[in-house]
Formats: sequence, structure tokens, C-alpha cells
Amino acid sequence: MGAMPDSPPVFHFINDIVPAETRETLQTACLERGVEFREIKFREFVYRPENQCEDGDMLYRPATSMGALRVEQFMISPRTATFYREPAGCFFSGTGFPPVFTYHGVPTPRTVSVTQRSRVLLRQHVDELGGFPVVAKVMGFSGGAGVVKIDNWATLYSFVDYAMAVGHQPLLQAFIEEALHWRTIVVGDRVVAAHRNTPEPDDFRTYAADDPSVVGEAPPEVTAASIAAVHALRLEFGGVDVLEHPSGRVYVLEANFPCYFAHAQVTAGVDISGAMMDHLLAKRMALLAQ
Repeated sequence: MGAMPDSPPVFHFINDIVPAETRETLQTACLERGVEFREIKFREFVYRPENQCEDGDMLYRPATSMGALRVEQFMISPRTATFYREPAGCFFSGTGFPPVFTYHGVPTPRTVSVTQRSRVLLRQHVDELGGFPVVAKVMGFSGGAGVVKIDNWATLYSFVDYAMAVGHQPLLQAFIEEALHWRTIVVGDRVVAAHRNTPEPDDFRTYAADDPSVVGEAPPEVTAASIAAVHALRLEFGGVDVLEHPSGRVYVLEANFPCYFAHAQVTAGVDISGAMMDHLLAKRMALLAQ
């Protein structure tokens, strides 16, 4: 029997080496709203029908491992409240950020995919991107790993040779000079938190500083692009990296789901987990009313 509207709501949290603050903030949000918090440890999960979600249950998988995804896919049902815009969204989740952004008209740096080592073709790619410097990316990493700023042909050739030798097809992107890096958190149709990332010393990449002053309201252009990026991926929640150029133009680098959202909450007290839970509770009620 499915959950009734007056039954205590249940929130399933699929864990696999997830940061402690992610779990703690969401558990607190559940406690404050009378929601039962159930932690699912994917390495201990048993694939039985009784461990699937009931109608009206809420589900979020902050873990990024394939095993955790498989648990989510087993547990979910058409009447489970999630951050997917479509009930079966977890079966079709993927990346491919620049192409999908371009398709949906979300502003993003010019990007090409490197599929061969041809130096003639690489020269054409760089010309298409506006010349050096360019940014090279090997996908599948986090924290800036696999992202390189390239200023000359010798570095580009050696980087591409190495990346393809170890099985990667890197992306090349236009480099946006003097841009301010925003990290935004989208829930539903709004940005609930935004913070500015600070450049690393002697590096072009940025990091999230532990300073409340970097948390603030993003410009409208950054906000609009962030929401559009998350919706383009058919999601209702995500962490978005956006560059704001001094001219006012903005460029979405990527949108992540699941994502680490707790930085602005821990640093500046922004109740992101509360906004996430309120969104799922509202979606739960809508599903049960159908």
C-alpha cells in the first residue's frame, strides 16, 4: 500500500562516501519538518521488493558511484518525489554539458571535442576557439583535476597525445579572460545560494573560500543562466559553475547533479537543505494528489 497524504513523509538518502555535512544538513532539515530520514548504505543494500520506495516517498542520491545509481534505479517508482523533472530521469542521466547547453540556448564557452591527434585539425580547432590561450578538459574528474590552460602549440600537442594515449577524448574551450567564477545552487525554479570562487595562488583555476563574504546574490544574468542549465539537464536541483565577464556576458561551464551543496550553508548559514526538502515535500503532495 502506498503512503497516504497524512502519513509521516519518508526521505531516502543513498550514501556512499558522501561528505558528512551533506548528510547532517539534510537530516536536520528532515527533523525540523517531521520527515523520517532513512539512510541507505548502498554497499549493504539488499535488492528486495520491500526495499523499494512507496508512493509519496522522497529520494535523493548524493553519492556519485555507479553502485549508488543502481540502488536508486531499483528503489524509484513513478510516484517517488525526486529532483528529476521526469519520473524516469535517473535511467537517462548523463553529462555532455556543452552540447546540451548549446542545444537549449544556454550561454557556454565555444567548445570542440578532440577525437584525433591530427595537428592540422588541432590548429583548426584553436582557430575556431579564437586562438590561444584555450582550456583543455579531460572529463570525469572534480576539483579542477584534468583542466589545463594551454598557451602554445607544443603544450597542446603533448597534452592531446597523452590524453588520448590513456583513453580520453578531451574538450577544448575558449578561455574567458578576467571572468568572475560563480558557483550557484538551483532548487526548482530559483537559485537558493551563490558564492564567488577565488583564484588559486599561481593558478587560473578557482576554489571555494571559507569566507562568508564570498556568499551573496548573483547578478540576474548568472541566476537566469544557472536555472536554464539545470532545466536543460531535465533536473530540478544542481550546482552550476558560471563565469561572469566584465562586459556582463555570462558563460555556463557545467551543471552537476548530484552536487556538493553544503559550502554556502556551512560557511554563511544559507539553508539550502531546507529549500531542498521543501521542494520535495511539495512535489510529494502533488504526486499523491494525482
